[in-house]
Amino acid sequence: MHWYAPPDNQDAPRHEPLPPRKRILIVDDHSVVRRGLVTLINEQPDMEVCGDAENEADAIGLFRSCKPDLLLADWSLKQSDSSGMIVALLKESPGLRVLVLSIHDEMTHAPAALEAGARGYIMKKEAAEKIIEGIQSVLAGDFYLGRRALDEISGTLTSRLLAGSRFDVSHAPATPPKPPRHAAQQEAFTQWAVSVVIPVYNSRPTIAKLCDQLVGELRDVARLEILLVDDGSEDGSVQACHQMREKYPAVVRVLELTRNFGEHNAVLAGLNQATGEYCVIMDDDLQNPPSEVKNLLREAARGYDVVYSRYPKRRHPLYRQLGSLLQNWTARLLLGKPPGLYLSSFKVLSAGIVGAVCEYKGPKPYLDALILRTTSNIGTVECVHRARAGGESSYTWTKLVGLWCRLALGFSIWPLRALVLLGLLVCVAALCVDAGGTPDSRPWATGALWLFRGLLVLLVAVLGEYVGWLLLLSRKAPQYVIKKTPAAPPRSAGPSALGEFRRHETL
Repeated sequence: MHWYAPPDNQDAPRHEPLPPRKRILIVDDHSVVRRGLVTLINEQPDMEVCGDAENEADAIGLFRSCKPDLLLADWSLKQSDSSGMIVALLKESPGLRVLVLSIHDEMTHAPAALEAGARGYIMKKEAAEKIIEGIQSVLAGDFYLGRRALDEISGTLTSRLLAGSRFDVSHAPATPPKPPRHAAQQEAFTQWAVSVVIPVYNSRPTIAKLCDQLVGELRDVARLEILLVDDGSEDGSVQACHQMREKYPAVVRVLELTRNFGEHNAVLAGLNQATGEYCVIMDDDLQNPPSEVKNLLREAARGYDVVYSRYPKRRHPLYRQLGSLLQNWTARLLLGKPPGLYLSSFKVLSAGIVGAVCEYKGPKPYLDALILRTTSNIGTVECVHRARAGGESSYTWTKLVGLWCRLALGFSIWPLRALVLLGLLVCVAALCVDAGGTPDSRPWATGALWLFRGLLVLLVAVLGEYVGWLLLLSRKAPQYVIKKTPAAPPRSAGPSALGEFRRHETL
């Protein structure tokens, strides 16, 4: 525990007194982190550290001694979080500003910190300038939150924050709180032209909400393009797509396929038409919140060719999760997928990878297989996965099995090699049993014979699949057929084309 006495300003010019520096109390149980924060804050001309503590008891003692303007607290202190300490200090000093700095996931813990009385939540991995920006914002009366945390705040909590009634009236803030400000101001991806490809199939209820949210979230990019690829929908999704095109004529494009070709084919149709420097691929059911697109782009800005999303908790039904496990295991075995990489449908690709993927002209594409054979420079980022907003998934057991066959047989010859190896093993086993020459060994020989026959049938079936693929390729079966391709939006259309759909990144 350290207490820092106010500097002696007796030698300062008396005709022009300096404004008082804001006093900050640091509470963190890691001494290295505390020393770094003390150095960082004391370098600022308008703030100073009045004390630092490693536990709640020391923090309360220092608080009463130095009377800080802001409490910068680690969310986890040894065996408990900081909520009790924050509530206790706010009871003593309702005007105290509190900013939480933590290593824990902001989506889970930021709402709890706000409930306790904090005005901001910053991850420790943020750059030093972001931490200073957060401190300055909270001192100015703002709330300071990352976009992911902002999206997880409930409507009830939002109303309470904006109403200035987070606490009891006896210790409510003296002035109403200002809306939270997004932690990221100007980032690298805002200089990019971004395309978003969305395969659409029987998703009329979600199209409008999805497009509205995407336009709002990506209003800062240099140029936004949303490609809605209708894959033979039967519920009026095409009309909903065209309504979005009329609403955002400079942003939305609609591609109508002549029939249902399948999700991967529809995605390739969109990729072939995309013009952005980076291309985001996402589903049409709002299970992936549009607010997470920035996280993918932010990770791509670190130099990755492809960035996949990963989910701490998936909202798919059990059979879909089992199918995904099989797909990922097969991709790791046959295609060399890195361990730990989840092949999700929500991802972002650079223009170079999009070009390489689009060179594939086979009738049954598997997008992740095309990506894995093109690059190993792949990143991942954790994203929220929500329950389906409406309708039912078009994936059935039959389609999942077909998709697995497409992956296993369409992009690898390992199934053939495995069958050859199994055949050799069965032959060796049959010879060993037959060499015994005793009546007791005949049942084993009969069993081996039937096993060999079964493997022979399986081999013929696998060979038939490969021959079928070659037949489709030789006849040039199309990946997709576009019924109508509306003219592309003017290339000069930038963020200003969004007009009235701009909004502040606040609650």
